[in-house]
Amino acid sequence: MRIKSVFQMLAALAVAITASPLSTTTRHVVHERRSEPPPRWSRHTRLHPAATIPFRIGLAQQNLHRAEEFINEVAHPDSPNYGKHWSNEKVADMFAPTTETVSAVKEWLHVSGIDPSRIKMSNSRNWLTFDATVAEAESLLKTEYHLYKHEMGHNHIACESYSLPHHLTDHIDIVTPTVHFDTRIGSTRKTMHHKNLPEPILELNKRMAKRDFSSRPLHGTLGSEFDASNPKQGAEIKNALMTLENCDTMITPACLQALYDAPPNTLSMPNNTLGVVEYTPQAFLQSDLDIFFKQFSPKQVGVSPNTNLIDGATIQTKNQSFSFNGESALDLQFAMSLIFPQEVTLYQVGDLVNGASFNNFLDALDGSYCTFQGGDSKDPNIDGQYPDTLPGGFQGAEDCGSVRTTNVISTSYGSNEADLTAKYEQRQCLEYMKLGLQGVSILYSSGDFGVAGNSGQCINPVTGAYNNGSTGLFNPSFPGTCPYITSVGATQVLNGSTIHTPESASERVIFSGGGFSNVFPMPSYQKTAMATYFASHMPPYGADRFNNSQTVRGYPDVSANGVNYVVAVNGKFSLTFGTSASCPTFASLVNMINAQRINAKKSPVGFLNPTLYANPQVLNDITVGGNQGCGTKGFESVQGWDPVTGLGTPNFPAMLDLFMGLP
Repeated sequence: MRIKSVFQMLAALAVAITASPLSTTTRHVVHERRSEPPPRWSRHTRLHPAATIPFRIGLAQQNLHRAEEFINEVAHPDSPNYGKHWSNEKVADMFAPTTETVSAVKEWLHVSGIDPSRIKMSNSRNWLTFDATVAEAESLLKTEYHLYKHEMGHNHIACESYSLPHHLTDHIDIVTPTVHFDTRIGSTRKTMHHKNLPEPILELNKRMAKRDFSSRPLHGTLGSEFDASNPKQGAEIKNALMTLENCDTMITPACLQALYDAPPNTLSMPNNTLGVVEYTPQAFLQSDLDIFFKQFSPKQVGVSPNTNLIDGATIQTKNQSFSFNGESALDLQFAMSLIFPQEVTLYQVGDLVNGASFNNFLDALDGSYCTFQGGDSKDPNIDGQYPDTLPGGFQGAEDCGSVRTTNVISTSYGSNEADLTAKYEQRQCLEYMKLGLQGVSILYSSGDFGVAGNSGQCINPVTGAYNNGSTGLFNPSFPGTCPYITSVGATQVLNGSTIHTPESASERVIFSGGGFSNVFPMPSYQKTAMATYFASHMPPYGADRFNNSQTVRGYPDVSANGVNYVVAVNGKFSLTFGTSASCPTFASLVNMINAQRINAKKSPVGFLNPTLYANPQVLNDITVGGNQGCGTKGFESVQGWDPVTGLGTPNFPAMLDLFMGLP
């Protein structure tokens, strides 16, 4: 029975039950706990004990303690096996659960009353699934299940904590549905209102006046389920109204090429398209692409991205506003311009009704993840459920391992670490590690609110709840803090400066997301940079503000310009801001490096971080600006790595020489 069916029964079945879960002689320990639901969610009613829920148990995998060893073997520049990436089969075999784990968990379920005939196992042996009544589940996990409601009307089944037998804690990673929530409401986008635009953009818009889009807003909220980031970047040609002298107020593709000394791309190699991820209902309009290309890359007028529609996704055109088209417009216009004639592959994820999550995208790339531990929850408020039983939903099966992975994948969406549990995030982070082993570069934007989380929220140090951002604990982003992705912050050209003047951290409209994880330990590739940072630039805050243990992952890793991007949305040009711009820009340059390596019969660069941290000289160090938030000045940009702009912005010729010199 699907969770949707449970919701249909709730009115009749929900009762106020106060009885405690059954106890057994087996000693149980709390496996995961949530102190209170996320913002805008509230606990509603206790579930009836006869209601049936589909459960999944994510089994612990082998050899995860060697993950860093394995990734360094193929990604560290000093490794003799650099670039010798693993096959999907080798990855699956290396991390499959042990027979002992599978047997121990099955025996526990059987003894607890779940007949073996009710239990199914995934082909990869990572996941056990079964249907259970609420009464069975509460007895099994020593918990109580409630229905939670969101202010916007969404339903969610969850508990405040759950426990497992002591002897199984090392065999089970995660159980769903339990304590996991995932936000689906985007944060406010950063754009400049029409009346405040620079004169050259106003002039361009006058030329487009015959297309009346004036009633459509140029700003809004992101249309995806994940807490958003902001606008993107790419790079290529200049316009008569916007020269390189205007780059301090208007960023065009030509500005980015000049800033990072990246010549126009000339190579288009097979199997080297750049992957850009968008979540429905975000969508691009071909008319906007053509308007942009006409001004900045005329040869591309009429060119579209290669599109992979995942889990019933559609390029919707019914809703047209900055809220629905701004993110896709920014990502595609700049990325496509920068790498042309190389193509861009658009991963459009989720249908118009159910939407999707990062995990749904990972499912499409890797079939084993569809049944992998922290990967798919059966909870529709965590991961989109397919077939979608809601009216108008996608009726086909979930895409599972059916989509080919590009060598570089740029994602400009993100959430906060505090939105999810540590175990859930660790599961997903390990999937990015697996992609890195296979030679895929994963880049995520670091966020646009400085040391605060999405929408500028910080964390109450006592309750763990979000506040209005005026005080409290710094709120790091996710997946930005995952040590197996490259987190991209944002910079800006200072007003009155030129393309030859060093950039500063972004402090106009947005502040580069950065800080220190509360979940992930410091990876080995960061140890030298971190030691130098804390020895020479100790932040003026204590543990009441951030994780100052000096043992955790810092972010971002790198940066690129993210301020004043000229973007065509709904027939008009506007300025857009955010790490949503900087992430695809950096990814585009990596894609161009891959083209050169593939042309030289070498492998793609894969996971970037070990090589970049070992060679920080190939990046332009940013030493001006900060990332304020939570009522503080945040962190400051300093010499060397810092939690504002990371190692710095790309020096394309130096990066190209470095990676071309590797095996």
